[in-house]
Amino acid sequence: MSKIGNSGDLPRQGFVAVGVVLASILTAFDVRTANIGLADLRGAFGLSFDEGAWLSTFATAPQILLAPSVGWLIAVFGVRRVMTVPVALYSTVSILIPFQYSFETLAVLHALRAVVLGMFVGATLMIAFKNLDRRYWIFALAFYVLRIPFAQNLGLYTAGSYSQTIGWQWLYWQGALIAPMVGILFWCGAKPVVTDRELLSRADWGGMALFGVALTTLYFALDQGNRLDWFRSGIIVSLMIAASFLVLIFLWHEARVVHPWAHISVLFSRNVALGFAAIACFMTTSLGSSLLEPNFLVSVTRLRPEQVGDFSAPLAIALLLIATGTAVVLVRTIKQRATLILGFSCFLVSAWLGTELTNLWSLPEFRLIVVLQTFGEELVFLAAVATLFSNVNPARAVSLTAYVQVMRLICSETVATTMTTWIRQREQLHSNLIGLHVTGTTPGWNSMLANLGFGPSSSSASADALKRGLGVLASTVQREANVLAYIDGFWVTFAAAVAGLVIVSLMAPSPAHPLTTR
Repeated sequence: MSKIGNSGDLPRQGFVAVGVVLASILTAFDVRTANIGLADLRGAFGLSFDEGAWLSTFATAPQILLAPSVGWLIAVFGVRRVMTVPVALYSTVSILIPFQYSFETLAVLHALRAVVLGMFVGATLMIAFKNLDRRYWIFALAFYVLRIPFAQNLGLYTAGSYSQTIGWQWLYWQGALIAPMVGILFWCGAKPVVTDRELLSRADWGGMALFGVALTTLYFALDQGNRLDWFRSGIIVSLMIAASFLVLIFLWHEARVVHPWAHISVLFSRNVALGFAAIACFMTTSLGSSLLEPNFLVSVTRLRPEQVGDFSAPLAIALLLIATGTAVVLVRTIKQRATLILGFSCFLVSAWLGTELTNLWSLPEFRLIVVLQTFGEELVFLAAVATLFSNVNPARAVSLTAYVQVMRLICSETVATTMTTWIRQREQLHSNLIGLHVTGTTPGWNSMLANLGFGPSSSSASADALKRGLGVLASTVQREANVLAYIDGFWVTFAAAVAGLVIVSLMAPSPAHPLTTR
């Protein structure tokens, strides 16, 4: 391993570090802004609601196709050979998309773009570990984690502001500008390598193909499940059956092949399994800031995306840097378990605050929750990933990287779609329960409707006033049902934070590792 004291090595490692940061942020930022700006994109491309929903899926699901195997590809061929063409392809497709209006063409281009986008984040950890001095691995990992709150906080603001200012096309063109910079940084910073022909000769191409296709199929089912009502849809049932079959074939294949690429036995270590469980809890409880808060502000408070993001934009960079620095210091000093406890405690308090939600809440009421969530995200995910890599056999690190990508995409999609379904069903339940107490037999029914409709409050209230009052009452019931549903959502995140603390209590101390030692 080269030493950082080598002056010729400093620029190269700096290039890699900046490239890792940009690649991590680009992926999360791109997906976040595209999802938030979907309504504007449907209008710009002239798509129906169903076409827009499928377009969103085509823009995200194929990310998982190559992401798990990109670490192995870099180990064999090196960064330059693996990333040069994808960077150029991503920029080209991003420039072309705003000029297309055929749904079929848009779907193909978005799918191609998603495949390449998935390679960016899939490559970052392997690039950092192979090209940076060990003492800087923790900082590379920290900035890998940084992309999550960064995209959540600033992605909202950017997605909305583009449509209102310079144009929705920049939802795509921003990536076309940043990707070449990432490619240049990787090219200049990566060490020249010779193709590892021994590893190539043991390539498990079948396992990689089965795994990628199975997870992509599963992602399609998860992303469309809530809209198509899950198992009442033949499409969802077919996709689920196909994904399950492919996963079983993959496991059978990995058990029989001589040199398995990502054998599931990598998960059998106690701390590795608990680390992945902690990440699953993290992804659930972090929905407070990524899903519950912005959706509440849009559906109940009636704010636009750029208004939702604006409340944290001015101080977001400082907050993220402080949270990132704190996470690095804590992992280096008090180690992973104590850092996980502090992080899940932040999530616990933020979720409890969220259960006090009312229809009067707006941006100011969420500020403390956002601060706690940001620290929780940085502390928990950094400590959890450090736990994974410090407890795995170094020879199985490539396999572990594959499963990290599974958690990043499949687990996050699973918890997000489950929460969306939960909120929808709870809103329907609360709307029904509230409606049972607001009926035509309620004393003073007509006078109440007349008052809501700004008509006279006597029995001679006009029919128009009664109709207006009924509309206002229905909106009020729906608003309160939504508030109660989001409170239920925060209780789910609270339970996930408690489960995370229980999981941490079961972990054993992790051995020394370059990620956690000075």
